[in-house]
Amino acid sequence: MKHERIAAIDLLGMVDELAELKAMIAPLQAREDAIKDALKATGFERIDGTSHTAVISLSERETVNTKALRADLGEDIIAPYLSRSIVTTLKVTARKVH
Repeated sequence: MKHERIAAIDLLGMVDELAELKAMIAPLQAREDAIKDALKATGFERIDGTSHTAVISLSERETVNTKALRADLGEDIIAPYLSRSIVTTLKVTARKVH
């Protein structure tokens, strides 16, 4: 998807609004994480609430240590097996006021 330049929009206001939204969401995410941890700790695979059901499942995840592969095999050997992509990130931080 191609990004077009945004014209005639209050970009400064959007940045501040995004920061405010993130600040409002943070406590909710912390509460969500605490509830999820508590439900996982029960050991149950399924927990029925009055309106919703939580299903807890385990899965195995496998990762490859590319640093070790590069060190052991060399970049030329592993390069054909690597894929790269461009990722766009956005970070919002408070401005320092002097």
